[in-house]
Amino acid sequence: MDNTVGSFRQLANNPVTTESRKAGRNGPDLSGHYTPTSLLRETRNIPEYITGYVDGEGCFTVTFNQKLKANLGWEMKPSFSVSQNEDKRQVLDIIREYFGCGYIRRDYADKTVKFEVRDHNDLMTKIIPHFEKFPLLSKKQKDFELFKKICKIVDQKIHLTKEGFIEILNLAYSMNGSGKRRRAKETIIKLLQ
Repeated sequence: MDNTVGSFRQLANNPVTTESRKAGRNGPDLSGHYTPTSLLRETRNIPEYITGYVDGEGCFTVTFNQKLKANLGWEMKPSFSVSQNEDKRQVLDIIREYFGCGYIRRDYADKTVKFEVRDHNDLMTKIIPHFEKFPLLSKKQKDFELFKKICKIVDQKIHLTKEGFIEILNLAYSMNGSGKRRRAKETIIKLLQ
């Protein structure tokens, strides 16, 4: 089932999220549509805006799932995401357009929409370089540094060894202190093949 929530082009044609401007009787007709995105481009520093937004609403995480066909019996997936209430999803469209990757989907667990990037190449070439150039200002910077280290381990294929996988597990479980995990780290280590 496709949980993707619309596209940027669909949003631009949605009368709820676009407005038309018309000058009065004495001025020219400026009835072309503009979106909040085009207005934002004219008034804000987009990269800094995105970093600030991610500082509050973003997350760097690594998920672990049992998968018998995986090398060690477990699959791990680094991901970057930003959540927002659906009525404010324009910000997620701005972020998606800026990075040129990822997707927007409904998150039924917390009734939000989420911009998410899971593709390793996109994480390495778009997401990580952005946050290296425009660092986060909160404790989330520490999570980003651990996330970057994990992605580099994956990039070098060290995660395919038991030792490398455990190293990633230890790094991932020291991220996002307030987050909850389905399984204890020790349980995953015991079940590694």
